[in-house]
Amino acid sequence: MDTDQSVNVTYPPRVARTRRPEVRGPEIARAALELFVTRGFAATKLEDVAKAAGVSKGLPYLYFKNKEELFKAVIAEAIGEPLGQATEFVDSYEGSTEDLLRDLVVRFRAFAESPLGGVIKLILAEAGNFPEVARFYCSTFELRGRDLFAKTLRRGIARGEVRPIADIDAAAIVVAQPLAMHSVWLRSLAPFDEQAPTSDAFYAAYLDLILKSLRP
Repeated sequence: MDTDQSVNVTYPPRVARTRRPEVRGPEIARAALELFVTRGFAATKLEDVAKAAGVSKGLPYLYFKNKEELFKAVIAEAIGEPLGQATEFVDSYEGSTEDLLRDLVVRFRAFAESPLGGVIKLILAEAGNFPEVARFYCSTFELRGRDLFAKTLRRGIARGEVRPIADIDAAAIVVAQPLAMHSVWLRSLAPFDEQAPTSDAFYAAYLDLILKSLRP
């Protein structure tokens, strides 16, 4: 009796592993962010972005109708999530307002000193050349970030931890803008300033001035 029995095994066809379309847009934006920050917006071509993202040359055009729309996506990719997390942090915070401000500064510093922080300098550098992008940033993110500090100041006033302030919205700008400008300064003039203070010294001086000025 022949015991050699052949068994025919049918294997399923191999399916190419592809990234989902909804994933590619953010991937392209992340690749563009790094290139825009390191090379500059004007010097970066969409073909360079496609290569960095590992996609075909024409794919970015399927997701972004032009370079300005990609710039907006880069801003959203860099700032959207950190800003959303900061908003949740402020809304759920249970400590004193001084501690909240200190913790907010720590969070902002972590963002500003990360590769994502370079987007602030990029926005300011290109605002005059691309006013629509600048308007998008101001209306979508700048106002939300400013409101975060305004909300913190109102919280402190309501708890008797911050002195009354006549114009809270203006005060929020005064509190927020030095942080943003320091992030830009680190990536522009600081490397050429032999007497530049360390980041530790800057943030310590900033908190000392701001917190003392806000106390009742």
